[in-house]
Amino acid sequence: MASVISEPPVEFKVIHVPSLEEVATVLNKGLPSNFAEVSVEVVACPDLTKQPFTLACKGLGGKPRIVEIGGVPYLVPLVQRNRLYDIKDVGHLVGVEPAFIIGAGAGPWPYAGVNCEVTLP
Repeated sequence: MASVISEPPVEFKVIHVPSLEEVATVLNKGLPSNFAEVSVEVVACPDLTKQPFTLACKGLGGKPRIVEIGGVPYLVPLVQRNRLYDIKDVGHLVGVEPAFIIGAGAGPWPYAGVNCEVTLP
């Protein structure tokens, strides 16, 4: 079995961070082409542990990060099974501890025996 890469190389990029109002405007403009009813507004973050969200943390913490680990380049043309990462290390690697991590990711193939996907709530 491959070992977990606990200190993978990390590359930080400066990206445009739009204001919340700009995001709301873009979503209000674009979403109606795919949804019958749309209403997007900027509000104080609700307690995300409550319905309808039921996430593991009350809020997003004020230090959001977009993190890409692995991805399609590690799957094609051939699966690189030696690329194993532990989600517990991500917060440390991007400078946010403790970290509340949400999103999609690959499942633990060494335990499942196949390539798989997981969604972390």
